[in-house]
Amino acid sequence: MVDNFSIVLTHVLMAIALWRLLHRDDLDREVSPRMLWQQRRDAEHPEEHGRVDA
Repeated sequence: MVDNFSIVLTHVLMAIALWRLLHRDDLDREVSPRMLWQQRRDAEHPEEHGRVDA
C-alpha cells in the first residue's frame, strides 16, 4: 500500500511539473540571456537608459 502511494505521488508530482513547464509563456520565444537582462534592466530604470545628455 505504501509503495503504491509513493509511486502514484511521485508520478503525479512529475505530471504537474511537466504541465507547468509546457504552459510557460516563454517556452515559444528564444531570447538570449543578455537580451533578457537588458530588457529587465531597461524596465526597472527607464529614466537612466532613455535620456540623452546635451
